[in-house]
Amino acid sequence: MDIFSLVILEFGNYTVTFLQLLLAIISILSCIIMIILLRIFFKKRFIQASFGEKNARMIKKFLFSIFVFFGLYALLESVGIDFSYFLNKSIIKSENFTFLVYHIIVFYIIIVGTKVLLSIIETLINVKEQASQIERGKTKNIYQILQYFIYLIAIAIFVQSLGINITILIAGLSALLLGLGLGIQHLFNDIVSGIILLFDRSIKIGDVIEIKDELVGKVEKINLRTSTLVTRDDIEVIIPNSKFTADNIINWTYNKVQTRFFIKVGVAYGSDVRLVEKILTEIAKDHKDISDNPEPKVMFVDFGNSSLDFKLLFYSEVTFRIETIKSELRFEIDKKFRENKIRIPYPQRDVHLYTQSK
Repeated sequence: MDIFSLVILEFGNYTVTFLQLLLAIISILSCIIMIILLRIFFKKRFIQASFGEKNARMIKKFLFSIFVFFGLYALLESVGIDFSYFLNKSIIKSENFTFLVYHIIVFYIIIVGTKVLLSIIETLINVKEQASQIERGKTKNIYQILQYFIYLIAIAIFVQSLGINITILIAGLSALLLGLGLGIQHLFNDIVSGIILLFDRSIKIGDVIEIKDELVGKVEKINLRTSTLVTRDDIEVIIPNSKFTADNIINWTYNKVQTRFFIKVGVAYGSDVRLVEKILTEIAKDHKDISDNPEPKVMFVDFGNSSLDFKLLFYSEVTFRIETIKSELRFEIDKKFRENKIRIPYPQRDVHLYTQSK
């Protein structure tokens, strides 16, 4: 008698032979070995350093679930249980559409697999950035574009797996969007503007910009429809992307790191203007956040109604917190002017009183 055909277990019409039991044990051991190797691999320091602890844990869980699924599939098939019958069980069924257990597994693999793929891509992009092979800030734009593209492909694959013709779906959506076009044209305008910003890069992550309503902020995120600015008061402001393409925007950090700023100062008539120039220049040069190249410069602007007007011009790389630097300069100017007997005058007005005799 062939030992492999020997019946080990028997339940009514269902039997398990020695060969099936052997294959089942091999399937279980293979799955356990793969899981152990997976855990050992992800305990390596370079893996967690490369992907980050959170991403490494997510990738490990995803691979763990894949190994368990295929291990269970091999186990059941080896003992003669048709696993595909379970997968093809219908959950929702209608005349034109059937949702199977298989679709839940496909949905899980696509969603989690997409997140794993994006985490790997993000890690690779960050490595390139740290190696100075990609300009800082540009990496987030690249990742954002890839993220939308990969999610679009993932959704298309899942819809196709449901048996829905993606071409017909796109045609139907196009007709629907055409009908709603007038109602949601601002939404489309924002989305198109977001795509332009991601590719054109006239405004990038980390740029300090000023919008025409005197709102100054640092760009934290550029999403498909809106962007997020953080103001100097640490308030997050959400701006529609169409505002960046339609309005006049001042980008303080577009071509260069440092930007020129100024402070206006008025002194009383009769003051030593050269001494004023010297004091203002020295104060600016002594400040740690003000650039020495180009050097600070003082301009005699005008003879005002009540004062001699000066402008202190200086360059700084600390564009976002420049108001703090200006405040520190004003404190020091007031201190030095008091020490050198230089007076900042009050506005003077001549008032003429006329009396009417009776």
